[in-house]
Amino acid sequence: MDLDLQGRRVVVTGGGSGIGLAIAEQFAAEGCAVGICGRTRSTLDAALERLAVHGGTAITHVVDMADGTAIKPWVGQVTAELGGLDIVVHNASGGSGVGEDAWRRNIDIDVLGFSRLVEHATPHLSESPAASVVAISSTAAVESWGNPAAPFGAMKAALVHQCAGLSKTLAPHGIRVNAVSPGPIYFEGGPWQGVRSSRPEYYDGVVGQIPRGRMGSPEEVARIVAFVASPAAALMTGANIIADGGLTKRIPL
Repeated sequence: MDLDLQGRRVVVTGGGSGIGLAIAEQFAAEGCAVGICGRTRSTLDAALERLAVHGGTAITHVVDMADGTAIKPWVGQVTAELGGLDIVVHNASGGSGVGEDAWRRNIDIDVLGFSRLVEHATPHLSESPAASVVAISSTAAVESWGNPAAPFGAMKAALVHQCAGLSKTLAPHGIRVNAVSPGPIYFEGGPWQGVRSSRPEYYDGVVGQIPRGRMGSPEEVARIVAFVASPAAALMTGANIIADGGLTKRIPL
């Protein structure tokens, strides 16, 4: 299938490693110009080397998505450097943890970061003939999972709700908005690698609940994101795509 992504201009937040980097690499492989941001220069430099292999334009910027004053100038700069903007992927997240600091971090990055990103990207996206926004949520948004004192699931659920609302208000501007919600994703240096080392029985128990018999990979998530964001999925907006190997047990109607 031709996803019609050649030449599209894409930005990915939290694109320096893990799922975010895999998403950026997938778009680069499809012939897109890609701009990524993250909080650590050394991580972004390593990511740039991987993106450069695909031969297209790749740009990196150090941006903390929790900093409300940094997002607008970054969006303006990366759009100018890419020569326009067609696709925005919000992958940056405050991650797991408990306590008030964890709640603030998740609110600032996952929810407010996404809201600000879409607000400042909308004028640029509205000039694109194939504008698309994708937020990376989680299956923790649709099923109770882990410690309810942790903000991760609640904030990811808020992202899905935001996408549903934005899909309606931004449709007249030609902008589609969707969420992709991965289940457990394993990669070197990722959180599930740490769980596998520190709590092997818990890790094995989670894998045992996945009908496919394994956790997903960042590359599998990236391919789903590329399709959802592409013109090939032009009819899709306001959707939340579950990618979990069959882990969740809910019945969406």
